[in-house]
Amino acid sequence: MEEQAKQPSVRLTKRAWWWLGVLGIAMVSVWPLGHFDNTTELTPDHTDVLEYCFWFAGAVALTSASVCFFQSSGRLFSRILLSVCCFALLGGMSSLLVTSTVANIIENRRDFPAGETRTYWTLLPIQRAYRMDSRTGSSWIIQPAPIWSNIDIAHSDYTFMLTRSKSDTNASEPSSLPSRSYFCAKVMMQSSGEALRVLHAGRQSLPPGTVGVCSEMMAKEPALPVLH
Repeated sequence: MEEQAKQPSVRLTKRAWWWLGVLGIAMVSVWPLGHFDNTTELTPDHTDVLEYCFWFAGAVALTSASVCFFQSSGRLFSRILLSVCCFALLGGMSSLLVTSTVANIIENRRDFPAGETRTYWTLLPIQRAYRMDSRTGSSWIIQPAPIWSNIDIAHSDYTFMLTRSKSDTNASEPSSLPSRSYFCAKVMMQSSGEALRVLHAGRQSLPPGTVGVCSEMMAKEPALPVLH
């Protein structure tokens, strides 16, 4: 009786363990790939490619769940739970992160050839900022006014916006801050034809001190262009 009680509710075959290992390696590979994805492309819009990444991630999630279910033995409920909560979730997340990161790298290489790309500093008006909370830690994000996108900023810049914001709020650190071009981000921009991207704004946040009041920044550096 004691030996039966110690038996695991689900047993995986070697194929299932190999598949789980491949998914784990794919998830870990996102970190080194992120060093090559350190820009935010504003134009052109590549949402169609992202949709394909979501479809591919869904297919991998379904395949992963099937591998776990058919390459395991034990209680039916436990097998279903492990298939959905572990294999499908890990398969979908890892494949989405890897494919979207690789797609961003390829798109940037294609849209910004070295001989046709111009680099310059500019002021990027901010429409709003918001805080995103997660189990791994919070992140603070701005959305540009002229061209919508999500760009991570340092916590100190979010605090600066809160301190200088004209909006009234009772929260110590609200989850959303309106700007409506009152604040700007001084960023290094690159352009190539109709393509625009912000450098040092990919998987990592912009350097601290990037955000300021637009009028003050323009008065300090009148020659600095403003993205419209």
